[in-house]
Amino acid sequence: YLKANQEEGPMKIRDVMTTSPKYCLPSDSASKAARIMRDMDTGIVPIVENEQDRKLIGVVTDRDLCLAVIAEARDPQTVQVGDCMTSALVCCTPDDDVQKAIDFMRENQVRRIPIVDRHGTLQGIVSMADIVERSDISSGRIHETLKKICEPTQDASKPRAQMRKSA
Repeated sequence: YLKANQEEGPMKIRDVMTTSPKYCLPSDSASKAARIMRDMDTGIVPIVENEQDRKLIGVVTDRDLCLAVIAEARDPQTVQVGDCMTSALVCCTPDDDVQKAIDFMRENQVRRIPIVDRHGTLQGIVSMADIVERSDISSGRIHETLKKICEPTQDASKPRAQMRKSA
């Protein structure tokens, strides 16, 4: 498979991403997001505008919940994810090369990137774990990306470099 894929060109995000991730609406509680994280074994939950078009408007991470809810002694049942989500998004599309996702992860010090179509509709999530497990990216390139992601920073869990959005 890898040999055939190399002949076809760079591996695409659609080949490695997690599809149909669970998501929240901005009015959902921080508790609901935390339960999704627990049940789906993930550290990120996409936030969509509404159930009908699933337009991505933000993400909430386990770190966002910890810093904006728990550390502030706020009630996770009453805090809405819209009040603690990150709305400055770094996104890719299913047809982007996996290398683009790795570059965005390194530049923005994030381990997960939402995947949207050209209309901004949520399609999936690609994580560093997805790339490690399912791609043909070299271990050296992955190692360098992880080193950059893990560098100390003053920022919380927001995209930390220049904000970009792929469309």
